[in-house]
Amino acid sequence: MNHSSQERSSQAQQPGQPQYPPQRPGPYEQAHNPVETVIEVPNKRLHRYDKVEPGEQTVTIRRAGPGTNGEPLAYVHVPRDAPKGGRRARPSFTVTAPNGQPLSSVRSAGSGAYEVYGGDGAPIGRITRRGGRTLPWPRRVHWSVQPAQGGEPLAGEVGTRKAWTVFVLISPLYFVCWAVMAAQGAIWLLLGEKGEAKKEAAWEMEPPTWTRWRQAGTAEAAIEYQTGRKYRLASPRLDPRLAYAQAVLHVWDRR
Repeated sequence: MNHSSQERSSQAQQPGQPQYPPQRPGPYEQAHNPVETVIEVPNKRLHRYDKVEPGEQTVTIRRAGPGTNGEPLAYVHVPRDAPKGGRRARPSFTVTAPNGQPLSSVRSAGSGAYEVYGGDGAPIGRITRRGGRTLPWPRRVHWSVQPAQGGEPLAGEVGTRKAWTVFVLISPLYFVCWAVMAAQGAIWLLLGEKGEAKKEAAWEMEPPTWTRWRQAGTAEAAIEYQTGRKYRLASPRLDPRLAYAQAVLHVWDRR
């Protein structure tokens, strides 16, 4: 071993010498190793944002999955006086970090399109929703996420074709069951049993919800939603601020 190598080795072992770890990508820069995060986005307060106390967050985006304690990742704020825009034009909202730092703002551009801006006001992407229909045959709700820096957008359709086919085929049976249960609930209500009446009316069949956002020609999903208001973020190349905005809009779309 030469003297220069020995000197470098001894310097690295000295406790007083500052250590410089390898540079890591920033929170919104591309990473080289795959990272997966599971987040949870409750939707009840989104539908009741006009009843939230002033200054309080409408929704807390939390970390989910095994080994987590549900620590908050971001807070969503919807103005109390925001108009009810419906599924094609949700009210504008902002997302802040747990320390109060502004992360992003989302503004409706009409017709199912939303512009997403960073905390500094710079555009970071666009999210678009195309409506679906059930009859005469299901056309699934379609979401797309287009980063502002360009590149192939992420596209996702709500529900799989097989799931929607089963849903359509068993829908007539569901309506028959619903009519029977509604009649039973009405009888309980006439008898003064409001609790039993609510139980009969509580059952409902939800349409398919599984959604996977991915680039065209790729099999791996960047965002995946299965159930329970939980989203798996599996692409380090997707700005998490865009992922949060899409998750909020998607769960807001659920009844």
